[in-house]
Amino acid sequence: MINFMKHDFIIDKIELACIVKAGKGSMIHKNRASNGLALFLGGERTFCFDEKKFKVTKNTIVYFPKGSNYVIKEREASDCYAINFQMPDNVFFEPFAFKIKNLNTYLENFKNSQKIWDKKSTGYFSKVKSELYSIIYNMQSEYLIPYGNSSVIKPAIDYIHSNYYKENISVVHLASLCDISVVHLRNCFIKNFALSPVKYINLLKLTRAKELIESGMYTVGDACFLSGYNDESYFSREFKKSFKKSPKEYAKASRK
Repeated sequence: MINFMKHDFIIDKIELACIVKAGKGSMIHKNRASNGLALFLGGERTFCFDEKKFKVTKNTIVYFPKGSNYVIKEREASDCYAINFQMPDNVFFEPFAFKIKNLNTYLENFKNSQKIWDKKSTGYFSKVKSELYSIIYNMQSEYLIPYGNSSVIKPAIDYIHSNYYKENISVVHLASLCDISVVHLRNCFIKNFALSPVKYINLLKLTRAKELIESGMYTVGDACFLSGYNDESYFSREFKKSFKKSPKEYAKASRK
């Protein structure tokens, strides 16, 4: 599951967006023709893939890999929404079940996809893609940020992502936002991200700077200051530590 949650997705084609009513649909699938995400609203069933088996209950999203074989053993039927899609890079992820925390966050996207697909107005492929991207974004956000004890530091995480390139963020201020000590804040960050708050912020800044340089629209100096650095020499040293090239070397390589 972790590879899916960290992947930078490109959706090539939507094959289908639908609702499968309770008790309908095939129980045996061989050499699945596309990737799929399905949201199960209730009931209970077991998915038996070639080398993996897991139980699925209500408010769970299941990922089905292209080419997979599986049997569904259903104990209690329920409706589910599904979106089938292709990816151009033919990347493979293991099948998994993801228990979601907030049904409404996902249900609207799945319902919209099904309605848009059925209506087939101009541009409906692109619109369903946008709904699928939203679903994947929400899954990745829920998996990669609000797990473990990171709910304690969510105010700090939100503040960092809104302000990391605008100001020098104080760790003391972040701790006060969460109503915890600086030591507790640091320990939570390390447990959840394997990074201290300062290194987490620095990674965001450097990632933004790299993207600005890659665009070819900004000078190294612009990228430095637009990413929240006030000292170009310090920025250059930190950039080289992370990307093994100085910003100017990276800019030159990107142009090639």
